[in-house]
Amino acid sequence: MAAWYAPRGVTGSSPSSSPAERSRQMNARRRRRLADFGFFGLLSVCALLAWAGFEYHFSRVLEDVRTAHEKISQRDTRHLNAHIGHLIRNVDLNLSSLGSAIVDGERLPEWTKQLDSVIRHIPYLRSISVVDADGRVIASTTAENLGTVLSLDSYHPTNRVPGDVLQIGPPHAGRDLADARPTGDPQTPTPDQGFIPIARSFGSGDARPLTLLATLELDYFRRILADFRTTPGDRISLFRLDGMRLLDTSVADTALQQVEQALALHWQGGETAGMQTLDGEQGQQLVSYQLNEGLPLAVVISSVLDEALAGAYAESRSSALVFLPLSSLGLGGALAAYLYFRRAGQHERSLRHRAEARRHLLESALNASATAVVITGTDARIEWANPAFTALTGFELSEAIGRMPKELVRSGQQSREFYESMWNTILSGAVWRGELVNRRKDGSLYDEALTITPVRNELGELSHFIAIKEDITAARAARKDLQAAYARLQTVVDHFPGAVIMEDMQGQITLLNDRVFDLMNIPRPPGNLAGTSIHDLTLAASKLSLDPTTFSQRLDMLRERAQTVYGEELAHRDGRWIERDFIPIRSTGSTDALLGFLRVYRDVSARKQQEKALWLLATTDPLTGVRNRRAFLDKVDAELVRVRRYRNDATLMMLDLDHFKRVNDLHGHAAGDAMLCHVVRLAHSLLRATDLIGRLGGEEFAILLPATGLQGALELAERLRSTLEHTPLVYQNRDIGATTSIGVSLLQAGDSSAEMVLARADSALYAAKHNGRNRVEQA
Repeated sequence: MAAWYAPRGVTGSSPSSSPAERSRQMNARRRRRLADFGFFGLLSVCALLAWAGFEYHFSRVLEDVRTAHEKISQRDTRHLNAHIGHLIRNVDLNLSSLGSAIVDGERLPEWTKQLDSVIRHIPYLRSISVVDADGRVIASTTAENLGTVLSLDSYHPTNRVPGDVLQIGPPHAGRDLADARPTGDPQTPTPDQGFIPIARSFGSGDARPLTLLATLELDYFRRILADFRTTPGDRISLFRLDGMRLLDTSVADTALQQVEQALALHWQGGETAGMQTLDGEQGQQLVSYQLNEGLPLAVVISSVLDEALAGAYAESRSSALVFLPLSSLGLGGALAAYLYFRRAGQHERSLRHRAEARRHLLESALNASATAVVITGTDARIEWANPAFTALTGFELSEAIGRMPKELVRSGQQSREFYESMWNTILSGAVWRGELVNRRKDGSLYDEALTITPVRNELGELSHFIAIKEDITAARAARKDLQAAYARLQTVVDHFPGAVIMEDMQGQITLLNDRVFDLMNIPRPPGNLAGTSIHDLTLAASKLSLDPTTFSQRLDMLRERAQTVYGEELAHRDGRWIERDFIPIRSTGSTDALLGFLRVYRDVSARKQQEKALWLLATTDPLTGVRNRRAFLDKVDAELVRVRRYRNDATLMMLDLDHFKRVNDLHGHAAGDAMLCHVVRLAHSLLRATDLIGRLGGEEFAILLPATGLQGALELAERLRSTLEHTPLVYQNRDIGATTSIGVSLLQAGDSSAEMVLARADSALYAAKHNGRNRVEQA
């Protein structure tokens, strides 16, 4: 048998590798390792060069952005300085014109008119005042300033030659000169309301000089400064030539204050413009300054370089987010390509070895298979077979090679047409499957399942046939036994006292009995329904239900959850009640796989009628037909739940017939029973459909009034009392009158049970009895 398992052309075991082969493999590994080191070194150098280039580019971008920011800062400083100078020169020119009028000898009343005419055309002035040589305001556009005494000693420049130069005073807080206070401290922010005074002195001959003083609106100039801010950290300041801060947009830190004080020395030394950098509390700052020509003031703009360079840093981060992935992708692609081509060579060299090993493996697998495999040419002669063929037929490989299968195993049990159909199929290139009876070498017959697969060569031509042969003798016998067991099961199901439907996981019917069609009142379709879809039966069953949609959805849910349900009751449109069992069918053993579902239906209409009759006996008073005490109190408890949840109104009435014993004594107990039924009929004529009456015992009744307040209940109770009083019972041609006492009580959210409500109503009923009967009382 060893010849069956050994591949053709291969004998014995594979020889061990020779020393030359081992040396070749070692040299190849060394070359691959050296190539790997060289390639990874090259990748590292490329990565370093790319990163260095990116860093150089970023440094250049920062330098360009900083240079541009310095130019913008210098430009803004010049523009702002020119703009502020223009505004103040405009005031100075007007002051000069006013001064000429004063010198020419105009009287004091004319001064005020002149001042008013000027200030109307200069919106950024708070006021214009005339100050005498003693510092007293003698004329002003603001009346409150008159009489205010000012000190002009702190104004710059300090020389006060009349008509010589414009002087600028320290900034003041307040509305105007009358309530002004100096605010020259650099540690405090510029006040929200304030002004900067500017003055020009005039005089002629021996007359004492006068000074024209204008107050500049701080808020107006602060808005101008704010318009020149390019970043939130920018600080713009206006200084006098002696270094006094007149106005700024924010308080400077200590380092910036020191630089600003040092700038005053530069200005006084003749330096008119410049730029400095410093390390402040907010980081490195750029300070640009410009001295105004002809005016004793300067503009200083300081900006935080980190904020100015924020865009450059953001661009660098964005570039890095693009550069790094692209570089990584490029280097990774190069590495992947290198590894791919490196492995491609190894793969090509190993293909031959692997193909040979695969052929050996497949042949070994076929040799080890328990299923017989035979390979023939297109002439049907056997070229190869595995050991399972010998086990199945009894023929050795040496007996089978070169011969046709029909010469070995044909039994004569199949017709000529059978074989012609098989050959027509496989010659067309299709797979043929079938069952037949063959003969072993010893002459015994066996059942065989045969599959023949055509094989085509590279040109698409049929070259071989592969036949897979399986002994199914035992399987056929088991199939017959299974069919017998199925027949017995079908007999049991057919005689089961109920409708039985069994389905598989695909929704196909596997078993059912004729009672299904009797229960559904539908004709039985012809033929065997096994293997057909269960959809039509489910649809027919749902149409009998009161709610077809819910019926179908419930079945789908039970299937989805594989839930077992026994005794589920279903109401049908024709008044019948059907009971359903739904049982998942599972395989036995450890797998517990779900195989399908079993449904059993039974008609339980008769049982439901009996249950209804028993329920009526348990909940109904047999004489009057209304709810008995227990059923009535259950309804009151349910109404209490709604009262607590929704805070609805509900009322309970208790009725007790007055002197009912006299009716029994005078007219007999039959008349008393008729009187009780008479009371119920009268009550029903007055009650709504939602109201409920119950007999608590004897001649005592109770009425539950949902959604009814106390006033409505009292009115109904009075109508009921009056109706009974004026509507006697006609019994055996005699009128029998009766009255009733009624107690009324509201259901309250705090009531724990119906007995509490009943107790309050009973107390009210007792009060009605005590107060003379035939009346209504409330609890």
